[in-house]
Amino acid sequence: MIKKIVCSIRKEYRNVSSFLKLTLCFEATLILSLLLVIGFVTKRFSLILREKEIELGEKRLESLADFAQEEYNRMYSLRNYIHNSEIFVIFSKISRDEQSAYDYKNIQDIQVFFSGISYADENISDIILVSSRGNVYSYTRQASYEVNPSYAFLEDEEITAFLASEEDIRIGYADPTKYCIRGREAVVSCMGKIFDSSLFPMKKLVGIYLINIPLSCFEQDAGVSTDAGQGDLYLLNREDEVLYCTDTALCGTVQRLGHEAAGGKVCQIRKNLGSSGLSAFYVLAENVLLSRINDVKNQVMCVVILAIAATMLLGYLLYHVFQKKVTILLDSMQKLQEGNFQTRLPVDAQDEIGRISESFNEMCEELNAYVGRVYRAEIQRKNAQINALQTQINPHFLYNTLESIKSSAITHQDEDTAAMIAILGNLFRWSSRTGEKTIALEKELEYIQNYLRLQSYRYNEKLEVNIEAAEDVLDEQVPKLILQPLVENAIKHALDAVCRDKLIGIQAKKREDVLEITVYDNGVGIPPERLAEIREALSASGDQDEFGSIGLKNVDMRLKLMYGAQYGLSINSIEACGTAVKLKVPITETGEGQVV
Repeated sequence: MIKKIVCSIRKEYRNVSSFLKLTLCFEATLILSLLLVIGFVTKRFSLILREKEIELGEKRLESLADFAQEEYNRMYSLRNYIHNSEIFVIFSKISRDEQSAYDYKNIQDIQVFFSGISYADENISDIILVSSRGNVYSYTRQASYEVNPSYAFLEDEEITAFLASEEDIRIGYADPTKYCIRGREAVVSCMGKIFDSSLFPMKKLVGIYLINIPLSCFEQDAGVSTDAGQGDLYLLNREDEVLYCTDTALCGTVQRLGHEAAGGKVCQIRKNLGSSGLSAFYVLAENVLLSRINDVKNQVMCVVILAIAATMLLGYLLYHVFQKKVTILLDSMQKLQEGNFQTRLPVDAQDEIGRISESFNEMCEELNAYVGRVYRAEIQRKNAQINALQTQINPHFLYNTLESIKSSAITHQDEDTAAMIAILGNLFRWSSRTGEKTIALEKELEYIQNYLRLQSYRYNEKLEVNIEAAEDVLDEQVPKLILQPLVENAIKHALDAVCRDKLIGIQAKKREDVLEITVYDNGVGIPPERLAEIREALSASGDQDEFGSIGLKNVDMRLKLMYGAQYGLSINSIEACGTAVKLKVPITETGEGQVV
């Protein structure tokens, strides 16, 4: 059974196109190579990513530790300054006599102290001094968030616990909203005790101070933004309380990071901040790193899948093109076999199929020449008949005939008829010239002048012609016979019904890089409703209009086809006064319109 299946597969494989076999082998090799490269690159990238993340985490940890250490040193220096300045003296007086709290000089000295501290460190948002009798002095950088002076700081649970301890200074996480007028962001708060230095070494408490630093300063000034890197940064005090963390949900909680790392931790780096009791940590979790690596793997896989799909599509297209060429070749051979010697193959490339097609075409030519030799005499006879018919309508025959009529008119002293025939002959000779798409405006105007001279005989010399064209526009190129339809329409539709002297005017001028030619008349004009219909017909699609195949629509379409949609003609008319048709043609530096 298996042997039959294998034999069947081999048989089907032999019948498959050779080009398809090559395409399938190429795709299989490409996919296998890509999978091997993906495996190697992903593994190498995982190692590099881990090293880069740890290196970045160490830099961020160093930045956080330096910032926290610098701020702690300022707080400690501030503590020494308080015990060696007028502040402890003022608070010592208040502890003995509460009325001293309202002394103007004492208040002024405290304000000077606040100003100096806020100027020295822009990261400080609040400075709060509380006497042992509960008097509150405060400074807030943003006045709209200032401290509520009636808040009982000495009854606050955290401050009470601090006063009961042996610590002189404590740094902790705090929410200042409880003692501020408006809601505030969380802060790292430094609490310290104020003693009467004159009684040293005795420690008589005369007040406390609180200095707040917003958590946002750690991101702005310490450069530890939550958007940088994958690991988390922690700043802990002695009680393992989280003062700051890039994961804001953990701020204010207790984290035992100093102990042995739990399973699932890739890296945990610690940096102690001297005698402050603060510790900075960088923690990179295994699942976070794996998530980043998996994201990259997924992106790479998507790109690879798209690349494979693109190569498969390209292979299919190449196979389709090749198969189509082969099919056309086989069909042409079948037609040749049936006796159709006019069969030809298109040769659009010089590859193997192209050379085969050329050889096939040459073979068909030879066969066709051999078979057609018998009918050649009959074909030549028919060609002679066709040439004779063409000679009868040859333009030269028409010119010679007109010259004969002209000579007869002169013989009978009919000069007007002779002049009209001469003009008509010139018009026929000029219009029958082929091979010219555009001509100089000067030649076009000459043709129109001859045409209008012929029309003047019809109106008994009552047709006035006014042509205005500056020297600098006469060499500009315009489409051949572009003005004659406009002049003919003016005569046919505008002047036939006019009893007064008739006027046809042509004006040509440049406007920037456009040649504007206006054909106007003093005819009956066009009613507004009819003018609207004509303009609508010009903007509509189609090949003809109400003036016939050589009317306004024809001229407008010729201009748009030659030069683009921005060119063409426009029409304006005043009833009983006349009509003006303006056409626009582009101008180039060489004076020749650019045909598109």
